[in-house]
Amino acid sequence: MRKLKWIIQIILLPVFLTGCMNIDQHILDDVQIISGAAYEYIDDDEIEVTIVFPNYQPDGSVKNETLTSAAILNKENRDKLSLQSEKPMVSGKLEVALYERRTAEKGIVELMDTLSRDPSIGSNVYLAILDGRPKEVLSKQYGNIDNGIFLSNLIEQNVETGLIHKTNLHIFKYKLHAEGIDPMLPIIEQKEGKLNIKAIGLFEDDKLVDQIEQEKFFFMTILLERKGQKDTYALKTKEEKKASIVNIKSVRKYDIPKPMTNSEIKININLKAIIREYSDGTLNKQKIKKVENALKEEIETKSEEMIQQFQEKGIDPLGIGEEVRTRTRQWDQKKWKELYPDIKITVQAKVKIMESGVIE
Repeated sequence: MRKLKWIIQIILLPVFLTGCMNIDQHILDDVQIISGAAYEYIDDDEIEVTIVFPNYQPDGSVKNETLTSAAILNKENRDKLSLQSEKPMVSGKLEVALYERRTAEKGIVELMDTLSRDPSIGSNVYLAILDGRPKEVLSKQYGNIDNGIFLSNLIEQNVETGLIHKTNLHIFKYKLHAEGIDPMLPIIEQKEGKLNIKAIGLFEDDKLVDQIEQEKFFFMTILLERKGQKDTYALKTKEEKKASIVNIKSVRKYDIPKPMTNSEIKININLKAIIREYSDGTLNKQKIKKVENALKEEIETKSEEMIQQFQEKGIDPLGIGEEVRTRTRQWDQKKWKELYPDIKITVQAKVKIMESGVIE
């Protein structure tokens, strides 16, 4: 009898699966799937929202479509957008939410509220800053998919290759409310008809206050990650020789002997790398040593300059305060903010080139 039940279940399984597939297809045909949304204050109170969704063509291609509306509240915008759509809109497949630069400078926490309150939207939605008007930027086609998926893929592949630090709705909200760390978001621009990540936006609370340019992404990544890999960097030695470095493994550790005082804090970086490209012919041990020394000096100098920039702005995207908080029972957020700008924070690096091709 048990064996008979098992056989019947196997026979009926394809029927159930087919039924599920038909239901999914029916839903996809009858709704407008929002894959991206962008927000911009067009005056002190009025919010302009641009949504992105795919339009599947008969030949199998995907056309990018947008709708835009303006209102005082996001809920009102949702209703106005529905009035423009031939199908009901669903946001459960939202991939990315964008905030126009000046809007981000005013603060985005109120605009994020609509994402947090919608149970169909997951916490892994990517957030980003957009340099440019969303209505104009998002109405153009940048790939063979809609712009919501395109932007999500753009951010995701740069995270996976180690060029930028991962951030999404969940991570941003954590850093926004945690003590001793401030949020960051990638800044996206349209340049020569293409979208690219131009910088990393730095926040004080929910307001954009500064940014890190592309040439500093490498240092930002190795300072943020306890253990990192994949990120790349191009440098020049003192002899003006050029080398392209790939980080195969980096470990970051803090030395905080006296937390919640103005004593020096040291950040130790132990980096193992390979040389991917070199401009001066065949490498030998002496040349490799010069590359190691040049990279060590670059890491220490550029990282300390960047940290000083953060201290002057009163922001802590690296989470140095969070590292201090985990090492003491006397943590005081207000006192830390007073101490932080004047603490001496140094970076000490050890660099080892593990692989470099043919060595004479």
